[in-house]
Amino acid sequence: MTDLTNAYNHCLLQWSVEIPWHQPQWQQILPYLQQQRLPHALLLQGPVGIGKAYFAERLAWRLLCHKPVDQLACGHCKSCKLLQAGTHPDLTHLQPEEKMYAIKIKQVREVKQNLQLTALQGGARVVIINPVMQMNINAANALLKHLEEPGNNTFFLLVHRWSAPLLATISSRCQKLTFTMPAVSEARPWLQQHGIAEEQLDLLLQLSSGAPLLALDMMKQDAITMRHKLLVDLTAIFRRQKTPTQVADDWKKLPLERILVWWHHWLIDLVKLKMTDSTINICNQDIIKLLEHVSAKTSIMSVYAMLDALQKHLQSLKQNPNAQLLCEDLLFRWHALTA
Repeated sequence: MTDLTNAYNHCLLQWSVEIPWHQPQWQQILPYLQQQRLPHALLLQGPVGIGKAYFAERLAWRLLCHKPVDQLACGHCKSCKLLQAGTHPDLTHLQPEEKMYAIKIKQVREVKQNLQLTALQGGARVVIINPVMQMNINAANALLKHLEEPGNNTFFLLVHRWSAPLLATISSRCQKLTFTMPAVSEARPWLQQHGIAEEQLDLLLQLSSGAPLLALDMMKQDAITMRHKLLVDLTAIFRRQKTPTQVADDWKKLPLERILVWWHHWLIDLVKLKMTDSTINICNQDIIKLLEHVSAKTSIMSVYAMLDALQKHLQSLKQNPNAQLLCEDLLFRWHALTA
């Protein structure tokens, strides 16, 4: 899952929009901006769904603006108008050509060619790489020299999601700017301002592991309804009311990564229940009855075996697997688990 969908990123991206939990990071880099000493390669790192990509865009606007005011782009100069239109010639986005695929060496070479030209707006040039951990080894190696010697007034902003591996050769050439998960007291009012109803807040924050932008993305995609459907289908297989093949035919049209991540969380809760015979530490409190019924019918080793299979399928998503076959494999395992 990305830090936020591109569609929402562009919808939200206005030079004056504040994300409150980003203030420590702005305060950290503001002196560098004011003194024109910002590092030329900045690694924005942290968990998914807290707005690292948005921060990179907003910082790029600040760097490209002709009349910046402290940490903000002015919003009125020619450069800002080009940014608002999405046509600024000195802002480059380096990202996978297709979701889940790698950033390739030919894309890096194209960026390098562009950087050899003079900035068309006469100011800075900015390259945003998102997500940086999806660069293949050849692309990463091709980028190294530019990270070391980027050229005058050229900035690389690299967006890195924690838990995903990043080449040490890339990381060592960047200054780190670390983002952490915001407190619930910051996330809740921000989400309410963006249209999430009070009765959905806690569940969406739970589903997004506390990441506000991911929670907002889930709300827009009606994730609560989708999650309910998944649980109904798993219960139907448990009760032998549906076959794994029938359910897989429906699930293949849904976002696989989200399905597998949620299912992983449910299996972790099942492990906790099997190990402790207690519901106190269960994260998904609304499905305790289902977990208890499954726990009574299976062994801890069987649950671990399914967890291993699910994790392998999660890793395989980068290879764009057959969705029908992937779902069928896991659903037949679930069927056997609850036999």
